[in-house]
Amino acid sequence: MTTFRKIGVAFAVLIALFVAGNIYYFMPRATKGLITGTEVKRMDRSETPKNDAHTRDVRFIYATELETKKAIVFRNEDNGWYLKFNAGDIAAEASKLANNDVDEVALIKYYGLRIAILDSYPNVLSIEEVAEDYVYVPWVNMIVLVLMLGACIWGGVKVRKIFRSATDTITTRPASS
Repeated sequence: MTTFRKIGVAFAVLIALFVAGNIYYFMPRATKGLITGTEVKRMDRSETPKNDAHTRDVRFIYATELETKKAIVFRNEDNGWYLKFNAGDIAAEASKLANNDVDEVALIKYYGLRIAILDSYPNVLSIEEVAEDYVYVPWVNMIVLVLMLGACIWGGVKVRKIFRSATDTITTRPASS
């Protein structure tokens, strides 16, 4: 394997890891759980002097995962990318489920990761009450991933053809004297 080829493979692997990480972070997921509480916290946007222009209210939803009984924390903020502008409605639904005397199972759809060192929480996209034996099948995610895989394979074939034709042109060019 030539050095140029090794660099190309390493670059392709880095790009694939970057794309896969972004897909994993931004692809919506769901979990079944019991909503245990909600809270609103005032958060600083950055390390600038503290005044009202640099703070925001962040809604948090606390839950217990149904299968693992593990406590999880979600943030609940509007997000234009997902066309989510109903954070208040989701907070009200979560508060209703948390204050019920009967433990009602909720399907919590979210994106993101809990990264403690960065103070990052997954963001809730929706909450809906479901039966305890409900099975969530992420059809949209599967379709999007298959389409993305097809596009990547198609793009890889096209790029490979371009590189092959370029190397064929270079190797078949007559030497100039």
